[in-house]
Amino acid sequence: MSSAPQGDRSGLRLGELLGQGAVASVHRVHGPGGREYAGKVLHASHEQDRAAAARFAQEAELLEGLRHEHLVRVYGQVEIEGRTVLLMELVEGPTLAERIAREAPMPPKIVARLGRGIADGLAHAHRAGIVHRDLKPSNVLLASGEVPKIADFGMARATSLAGVDREALTVLGTPDTMAPECLDPLAVDARTDLYALGCILFEMLGGAPPYSAATPLGVLKAHRDAPIPELPPTVPERLRRLVRSLLAKAPGDRPQAATAVRDALDEWLAEEDGSTTALARRDAPGLAPRVERDRCVSCGAPLVVPLGVCADCGHEIAHLEAGDHTVLVTGPGEPGDKLDATLRERLRQWLNDNPALGLAPGDKLDKKIPRVPFSVASKVSSASGESLARALRGLGMEATVVRGGPLAYAPMRAKSRTLLGRAAVIVLSCSGGLWQTGWVAAFVVIGMVLAAGVMVVDTNRQVTRRTGHALRPLPDPVRGALERARHGLPAIEERRHRQGLRAVVARVVDLARDLAPQDEAAQELARACDAALAAAARLDGLDRQLAALDRDSASADARAMLHARDTWASRLLSLTATLDAFASRRAAAGARRGLAEEDEELDDLRAHVEALEEVQRA
Repeated sequence: MSSAPQGDRSGLRLGELLGQGAVASVHRVHGPGGREYAGKVLHASHEQDRAAAARFAQEAELLEGLRHEHLVRVYGQVEIEGRTVLLMELVEGPTLAERIAREAPMPPKIVARLGRGIADGLAHAHRAGIVHRDLKPSNVLLASGEVPKIADFGMARATSLAGVDREALTVLGTPDTMAPECLDPLAVDARTDLYALGCILFEMLGGAPPYSAATPLGVLKAHRDAPIPELPPTVPERLRRLVRSLLAKAPGDRPQAATAVRDALDEWLAEEDGSTTALARRDAPGLAPRVERDRCVSCGAPLVVPLGVCADCGHEIAHLEAGDHTVLVTGPGEPGDKLDATLRERLRQWLNDNPALGLAPGDKLDKKIPRVPFSVASKVSSASGESLARALRGLGMEATVVRGGPLAYAPMRAKSRTLLGRAAVIVLSCSGGLWQTGWVAAFVVIGMVLAAGVMVVDTNRQVTRRTGHALRPLPDPVRGALERARHGLPAIEERRHRQGLRAVVARVVDLARDLAPQDEAAQELARACDAALAAAARLDGLDRQLAALDRDSASADARAMLHARDTWASRLLSLTATLDAFASRRAAAGARRGLAEEDEELDDLRAHVEALEEVQRA
C-alpha cells in the first residue's frame, strides 16, 4: 500500500481490536474500496494525558511520509468516529516477540536475515534524524513471516535535541533492551537503537534476553554493570562477535551506524550462501578496532594501549613498541644497592597483572633481588619507553630511558667497570705464585677473567622476559596526536565524552598501524584525533553549562546550547563512522592498495575533520 488518499480518509471506520498496550490500542481500519489500515487509538483514560497525547502527535509528525520496506508506514492523524487515530500500514503477521517465543533459539541464517532488515530500517530512520528509543521484539512486525517492519515510534525523538519538546529529555524505554546510557537522555543517540538491536539478536540466537533480574531496576543495573554474556558456542563466531560489539557498554565501542551492521550481516550471509569468494576477513568489518581488545586492570574498560592511559579512569598504561631504547630502574638507592624487597614484589605483581604489556618476571627478578641500576626492557621506542618509565615511577621506583643498551647509562657503565676491576684485582692477587705451575695457572686465570665477564653480562641482563612481540611504532604525526589526547583527557569530566574520544583514537591507531612514516594519511589521522579531542572537550563544557540551565525551558540560551551540542555530537559521530567505513573499505581491498592511495576515502575523512574544525572556529 503506497499511500492513503485524502478521499479514503473521509470514509474510514474502526474495526476489530488487533492488540493493545498500556497507553493505546490498535484496531483494524476499513476504508473505501476494501482498503484496510491499522489505527492506533489512545485509551480513553489517556486522551486527557498531555504527555501521552504529545507523544502520539509526535509519532505522526516524525514519521508521516517516511517510506521504507522495513518501517511500518505512518499516514498521519485522522478523525474516525469522533476519535483521534494514528493511521498506519496494516501488517498481517505476528510480532517478532511471538516468533521468538515459538522458535528461539532460532537458526543463525534466519536471525541474520531478520537482523539485516531491522538494521536497514533503522538506517533509514536514522538518516531522517529519528531515534526510536524503544526498539524491542514486540515492536517489530513480520510481514509474510519473514519481512521485519519496525513499528511503534511513540517514544521516538528527533536526533536534534534543539527541536524537541521536554518529553524527549525524559528517561524512556523497556528494561530488556535499554542501553546503559538511557539513564542520561542527553547521551541517547542512534547507537542506543543499535544496542537494542544487539539485545534482539541475542534473544533470537540464545533464546532469552541478555540480562535478567528480579526487578526492572535490576535489569537496568545489569545492562550498565554486568559483563556482556556469551552466546552458545553453536552460534557462528562472527555473529557472536557482532552481537558482542553491539552490546558494548560505551556507545563509542559499538558499531557507529546501522549501515555497518547491515553490511556486516550481508557479508556473513553472502559467505554462508557461497555467493562470494573474495570478501576480506576481519574480526568484525567496520565494527571493532583491534586495539580495544585489552582491558584496564583498574576499571575493566577497553583500552587504546598506545594512548598510555585509560580514557575511563585515568590509570597509566605502559606499552611496548619496537625501537632502540632501554628502560632502567635506577633507584631508590645508590648504584649497587639492592632493590627494596617490597618494591621488587610490587614490580613482579605489576608485571603479572599486566599481561598485555608483553613482559613477565624473569629468573633474575623471580629468584633474586636485583641491584640498581637494572634493565626492565630493551629495544623499545622512546615513547613506549617513557610510558613504561611512568608506570615504574607510579610503583615507587626511579626510572630512566636511554638510547641504546644498558651501558648507554653512565652509572651502569661505572657498575660494570667496578665489577671488572674487582675481578682484575682477584686475578692479579692470585696469579703471582700460580705462574710457576705453567699452563694450569693460565687456565685458572682465563677462567677468572671469563667469570668476571659473565658477572658483567649478568648485571646488564634485563630482569624480565618477553612474552610477546613489540608493536610497530606509530607514525610521528599520530604519536604526537596521541600525546595531546593523553594530556587533554584529565580536563574532560564526563566519562561518556572521554569514551567518545577513545572511540576515535582507537580507530586512528588501528588504521595507522600499517602506515609508512611519511604517508599522507598519517597527517589526516592525526587531524582526526585532534578534532575529536576538541569535540569531546567542547561537548563536556556544554553539558556542564546545560546542567546549570532549565533544559525544559524555551529560553534562547538553552536552545542555543542544545543546538551547539547537536552540531558537535553529530559531527563527532559522523567522523567515527567515517573511520569505521574507511577501515572496512581497506579490509575489502586487502593488500592491493596502500592507505595513502585511497584518495576517495582520504577526501571523505578530510571533509569530516574539516566539518569539526569549522564548528570549532564558529
